[in-house]
Amino acid sequence: MSAYIAIKGTRSGLLLTLEPETPFGDLLTALAERLSEAPTFFRGASLTVDTSRRNLRVSERLQLEKLLAHYQMSVTPLEKVIEQQKETKRTIPLYLDEPLSEAPIVQTNEPIMQRDPRESDDTLFIRRTVRSGQAIHHHSNVVVLGDVNPGAEIVAGGDIVVWGVLRGMVHAGYPDNDQSVVCSLCLSPVQLRIAHLLSRPPEGFEAQPRPEVAMIRHGQIVVETWVSGRSPRR
Repeated sequence: MSAYIAIKGTRSGLLLTLEPETPFGDLLTALAERLSEAPTFFRGASLTVDTSRRNLRVSERLQLEKLLAHYQMSVTPLEKVIEQQKETKRTIPLYLDEPLSEAPIVQTNEPIMQRDPRESDDTLFIRRTVRSGQAIHHHSNVVVLGDVNPGAEIVAGGDIVVWGVLRGMVHAGYPDNDQSVVCSLCLSPVQLRIAHLLSRPPEGFEAQPRPEVAMIRHGQIVVETWVSGRSPRR
């Protein structure tokens, strides 16, 4: 029944496509099953309904909104998303569409490769909080405009930048790029790896409420204050 619907991640949030010939009751049942498979992942997300193939009646929209309200999800009109996309033209680094329809895993199609990520124009931007149980694997840099919660994992071939609180597990420079860095507005990871080195916060550690950057220097991971305008690689 899940074939009746398709949910994919875009840079504007989640996009829901409905099979035009299927009765709405069956579509709603399929959507309810899909949401129940990963309730914590979908909770609080913004969803856009693709009406290019199927328009919704008022009663159908109310049923849809009632189902989404159970997961604290909001519905964004397709017209508004299209208008926003026109206003904000995409430039490098690009926003990758996220294949979120099958499971709460963000996995790009390309393998993690050994190359200098600073010369890459395929940085992955994620404009949401990465929640517990979610994993992000990307062959280049990863930028999160949100928090990384405990139980979440990010593995990147290049740098990892978190514009929020970092409390999950991160591995930058996978597998052995020791020029990679991890930056966050509040650096408090459960586990932090850069290339082949591993670091954990000491017992009783309290994160400082300031931007910090972790890097490899003299064969060990060090953490410094993240100073605007100054490259951490010296």
